[in-house]
Amino acid sequence: MRISTQQVFLNNVDNLSRANSELIRTQEQIATGKRVLQPSDDPLAASQIIKLEQEIARTDQFQTSIDTADRRLSLEESTLDGMFNSIVRLREITIQAGSPVLNAQNRTALAAEVDGIINQMQGLMNTKDVQGEYLFSGFQGDQQAYSFDDATQRYLFNGDAEQRFVQIGPDNRIASTDSGAQLFETVAVPTLGSNSSGAIASLAVADLDAFQPASSSGASPFTISIDDTGLLTVASADGTDVFSQDVPAVNLTTTGVTVATDDLVSFNGVDLTVGNLPAPGSGNTFTAEVGSPLERDNILNFALDLSNGLKESDTSTEAGKQQFNALLARTLDALQAAEDVNIRATTTIGARMNALEQQQLVNDDYKLYTQETLSSFQDLDYNEAISRLTLQQTTLEAAYASFSKISGMSLFDYIR
Repeated sequence: MRISTQQVFLNNVDNLSRANSELIRTQEQIATGKRVLQPSDDPLAASQIIKLEQEIARTDQFQTSIDTADRRLSLEESTLDGMFNSIVRLREITIQAGSPVLNAQNRTALAAEVDGIINQMQGLMNTKDVQGEYLFSGFQGDQQAYSFDDATQRYLFNGDAEQRFVQIGPDNRIASTDSGAQLFETVAVPTLGSNSSGAIASLAVADLDAFQPASSSGASPFTISIDDTGLLTVASADGTDVFSQDVPAVNLTTTGVTVATDDLVSFNGVDLTVGNLPAPGSGNTFTAEVGSPLERDNILNFALDLSNGLKESDTSTEAGKQQFNALLARTLDALQAAEDVNIRATTTIGARMNALEQQQLVNDDYKLYTQETLSSFQDLDYNEAISRLTLQQTTLEAAYASFSKISGMSLFDYIR
């Protein structure tokens, strides 16, 4: 076989070019710290790298959603805390307003404070998040949650009842907002009928979902009786037995419970506080009815009614006093209901924030494990790469030296 000078030259050029390419590739690997620079370097590893990078990007998005949800819930929590303080102050004013020593001027001064609290609460209920959207408007984030309607002289809710959910994990979604429809529009005040003896001191709906079926008929759903032994029983309009919310539950219809003044009895979503009791051995029985349907409104309107009552009520007559006292009792029931809703909402927010924290830790661990796996496919072993670079440099230098000598050899050098 004959080997021409041109063939020798081309073979050496190819070898030098290949050695240069390998050296340059090693230099790029060392510069980037990546073993796989393009899919052709290692197709199997490249496919795994793409998948793992997508997982890391998705986890980063979950973490961003968690941060956003945590900010919203923290803002909501602080807002509800402000609302709770306002409700407590309204309760104090309502109790103070019932004092017989107050005159019209004193009540006007209290009304001015109530008006200030109303403005403060409206501001809290119209809180905006960092994106500039109203926090309690549901999906209608660009709509102010609460506004005053000049035509009806009432405060109206302008949002919807929807909650915004965010994905915080592969199989975990959580509500990052609450609508004013759940937080401020569910103040439900039942009315008491036949309570002339004052057997029931106060009544509130603690669980609207539990009470609503019983009150849907429009009739008084429950009749409460307290006999001269202090035994309290409850009869339902539909004839079914009523059970307390104790653990274990007590059948209030057939068994009943023995109560004292200021005791709390809960059943079917209703919380009642015991008031006056018949004298022992008198043979008397005090009764009261839980009225229906419920009066439902937002706390702003209940506070507005209190303000108007403080300004306009005439307590110089017995009828005026009774009407004013009924307003105060109704306001106290509304404030109790609003306070209960506020406490439940705050508890729910706390639970969600704990869930966010736990999911964030899970995401951090998952991301760490994923990055470790990605590193095993993608990252360069610097010790091996530097050794390989040194060997390639030596090989290339030797190739250049040998090619220089071989390219200068010719038969003509020996024929003189």
